[in-house]
Amino acid sequence: MELSPVQRRIRDFYFKEGLAAPSDVTHVYRPNLVPDQQLFSIEHLRRHLNNPLLDLNYLNLFQAGKPVDLAEARVYKTVQKRKIEFVDLNVLQQHLEKGAACVLEGLDILEPEINALAAALDRAHVATFSNATVFFSQRGNEAYRGHLDTDDVLVIHLAGEKCWRLYRRQPPRRINLADLEDMQMGPVESEVLMRPGDVLYLRNFTPHRVETLSPYSLHLSFDLCDRQPSIELALQLLLRHYDRDSSPRPAPPREDLDKLFRLSRATSYESELAQAQASEKAGHAQFRQLLANNRITYLDSLVRAERRADSAPSATPAVTARGSE
Repeated sequence: MELSPVQRRIRDFYFKEGLAAPSDVTHVYRPNLVPDQQLFSIEHLRRHLNNPLLDLNYLNLFQAGKPVDLAEARVYKTVQKRKIEFVDLNVLQQHLEKGAACVLEGLDILEPEINALAAALDRAHVATFSNATVFFSQRGNEAYRGHLDTDDVLVIHLAGEKCWRLYRRQPPRRINLADLEDMQMGPVESEVLMRPGDVLYLRNFTPHRVETLSPYSLHLSFDLCDRQPSIELALQLLLRHYDRDSSPRPAPPREDLDKLFRLSRATSYESELAQAQASEKAGHAQFRQLLANNRITYLDSLVRAERRADSAPSATPAVTARGSE
């Protein structure tokens, strides 16, 4: 799919301004970059939430900063001894009426234009694989409290007004990422007021807290996830090499670790690690292509035939004139 002017402006902002920013810059903000965007809206959100076949694995509601248990919304009917699940939308309605915030994942699966933009953003790094999420918040109730993200984030604001308080960037870690107290957040370095059409690039490990200033707000977030082989995968692979070429027994732990270090520099290990990354990247490309073509075309000809039949002029019945006798 060829990118629209809106998609190109977002892509170019990310590549030319976000990624190109100096390393000490935690965020780049562009007001009114895409005031004409039609990627997603409240109407889109309403359509998806009104689908009784909505997969609740992609949906989270939050009340007072805590996730809502949606188990009671999972209902089913029995058809030929099979349980056909669907969603009791009244449960969602009740929580939204009480001010709940809503987070809907998987927008690249639901919306072809968002998938096309995600595919363009994925080209930023060797192993980037973006995740697209929409956040609907109501005044006084946000989905997340103070937190930081382990990946870069690209935000397109869609509706309402939201204040982003950005704190001093912190060193990388994998624990204590969410529900941060003020003392854990550190000093505030900037505040950004997001309005429809604004775009924000936020670097990883930058703590932030948001506040909806209007009755509601809506924004689209791309988590620009780094999908290089994880440390766990790399160590598992390295241990398999160690199984084939281990230290003699008994050996002190330090000698074992030295052995692992030498194996990690071996050509065979580096080659296998590179193959694992190439396979992962190929899978990402296949996923994007699947979504780009993920539609049924078999019935198109039948639909066109029905439309032609409906639009064809109806035959006028013949009238026989008779003279008077």
